[in-house]
Amino acid sequence: MTVKKNKIGQTRWAVKADVVDLVRNLASQLPDLSIAAILNRSGKRTGHGASWTRSHVCSLRNIHGISVYREGERAERGERTLDEAADILKVSRATAYRMVSSGVLPARQLCTGAPWIIQLSDLQHETVRREADARRSRRPISQDPVQNPLL
Repeated sequence: MTVKKNKIGQTRWAVKADVVDLVRNLASQLPDLSIAAILNRSGKRTGHGASWTRSHVCSLRNIHGISVYREGERAERGERTLDEAADILKVSRATAYRMVSSGVLPARQLCTGAPWIIQLSDLQHETVRREADARRSRRPISQDPVQNPLL
C-alpha cells in the first residue's frame, strides 16, 4: 500500500493537531491506556480512522516527542484527582464533585472524560475545609441500630 504525500514529511494519515495537543496535555496526567480510553469516549480517531489503543497512543507520543507519564508525577506537582481530594477532605466523591461544580473547590479538566485535577494548595484553603466540614455535618444519622454511620 502506498501512502500519498500531501506536503514534505506529511501523509494523508496524519492525526489532527488538536488530538496531538490533547495527548500532549493528557500525557502529563495519565498512562497511555487511560489516554486511549478518553480519546475514544471523546470520539477522536487515529489518522487511519481507527479507535485508539495503548499502542496507538504510545506511537503518537514517540512520533511527536511527548514524554510518557511517570507514576507519581502528578503528586510531585502538587496535583490531586477528584477521588484523592475527596479522601483528603473526608467527603464522598459526589460531594467533592458538587464542590467543584459550585466553584467552592477550584479544579480543571483537560477535556470531557479526563480526570478533574485539583491543586493540593487549594485543598488546604480554609474556605474549602470549612465547606467540606459543613457538607459532612449535613449527613443525617440513621436511628437504625443495624446501620453503621458513615464517617
